[in-house]
Amino acid sequence: MSFALDDESTANAINQLKEQLSKSCPEVLKLLNMPLTYLFEELICNIQQHAQTDKGYAYLMYNKEVNAIEILIADYGITIYGSYVAAQKHLDKLGDSDAEALNLAQNGFSVKNLPETENRGYGISSNIKMVVDGLHGEFAALSGNALLLQMANSRKILALPPEIDFKGTMIMVRIPAQVPNGFNIYDYMS
Repeated sequence: MSFALDDESTANAINQLKEQLSKSCPEVLKLLNMPLTYLFEELICNIQQHAQTDKGYAYLMYNKEVNAIEILIADYGITIYGSYVAAQKHLDKLGDSDAEALNLAQNGFSVKNLPETENRGYGISSNIKMVVDGLHGEFAALSGNALLLQMANSRKILALPPEIDFKGTMIMVRIPAQVPNGFNIYDYMS
């Protein structure tokens, strides 16, 4: 599904994703409603605020074989690296590397410049923690020519060959359809 990046379209996209899951597996949506809403809102908001594009794309399915929800959210924007460059933020750490941009985003380095408020960059980093640590899922991000893969015991950021250069950012998430005992979404909302 594609969606425009205005507030009304974004809210509609989130509702459509949840409705799609409700039709295919209502008991999973009941269990994961709050974490999925948070995930969708943060990732789609990142596209709105940083990608410099007018459209995003989302795909969601319940994979019965592995009893998991699989989510893909993407844009054809300026990439995470391009976001840092456009905002002129953290250039001393960034260099010319999409892989370093993913590392900065994964570690919560913001591209926001809001002197009146906290400049937090928790969208991607808090979602990774919630998905991987809290829900025991998997998180991947492809941006430019870099790939971040994070699972329970493994974190890799790979610089891909120059001929692999995705013009935008794609987030892929797999969440088990069972909420682990002791999971509290508020532990991951920063």
